[in-house]
Amino acid sequence: MKNTREEYRVFLDTSVLLSGLNSPNGASGLIISLFKVRKIDIVISPEVIEEAERVIQHKLQSLKTAFLDFLSDKPEITKRLTNVELKKTSFILFSEDTPIFAGAIKSRADFLLTLDKDFQKLTKGKTKCEVLTPGEFLVKYRAK
Repeated sequence: MKNTREEYRVFLDTSVLLSGLNSPNGASGLIISLFKVRKIDIVISPEVIEEAERVIQHKLQSLKTAFLDFLSDKPEITKRLTNVELKKTSFILFSEDTPIFAGAIKSRADFLLTLDKDFQKLTKGKTKCEVLTPGEFLVKYRAK
């Protein structure tokens, strides 16, 4: 695989981030590995970090070290969303995923990776940021 660092900015939703930390050999884990070897840029938002911390604290405490290790690799972290940004995005997608979608738009990521197929359906064609599953992204990445 060639270096595509400048070409791909990838926003991870919380499910992909935690899945990647929990299963390093799965598609989400491979995406985190690509980031660690600087083949892609990963972008997350403070909202993703907070949601991940809550899930780790309450359900997946074994991922705490892996999460801190991921953060130490310095993914790009967007600034906190404003109420205006949230409101604007809620016209496109009004759900519990609005902050994630707004974060991806704010980050100007090429891709928003999610495990939520409904999220993909609801946002299709509504943004320049392509919403894919980790597996779909890897197919695109390998074809590059």
